[in-house]
Amino acid sequence: MRSQVVGVVFHNRFKKIVSVKPLTRRELTLRQGVIVEGWVYDAHEDVAVVKIYRANNIRANAIGLLHVSQISSEYVAEIQDYVRPSDTIRARVTNNTPPYLLTIKEPQLGVIHAYCGSCGEELYLTSSGVLVCKNCGRVEKRKVASGGYILTTT
Repeated sequence: MRSQVVGVVFHNRFKKIVSVKPLTRRELTLRQGVIVEGWVYDAHEDVAVVKIYRANNIRANAIGLLHVSQISSEYVAEIQDYVRPSDTIRARVTNNTPPYLLTIKEPQLGVIHAYCGSCGEELYLTSSGVLVCKNCGRVEKRKVASGGYILTTT
């Protein structure tokens, strides 16, 4: 078994408890309302698991859950039409405790970098708002963050 923090180990033999006192005090950076960036690790029927790597432009290490109801104000039948595994997204945290619940309902939130589901190459955003693979020509649908997608075509 491993500890999630680096620190000093304390053994309580009477209560049969082992605990770790952290060496450094670190403020929790993820709070409700914080904008985060993360990598979609897995997407099921109604939830996507997101590995959060940045919060308010500060490096973070947390797991977030994006429920299908937090993707759009309209009905979402398939989560795969909006986010897919390996996509990078920008989202807002909606709670204060892990696992962090995320939303991408706002226009500036959503996918900021995506890969082709067929050949695995990067998808480019066209001026018409469509994601296209330059390698195989496949067109894919995602909930793209307005003004935030990384690769665009001219």
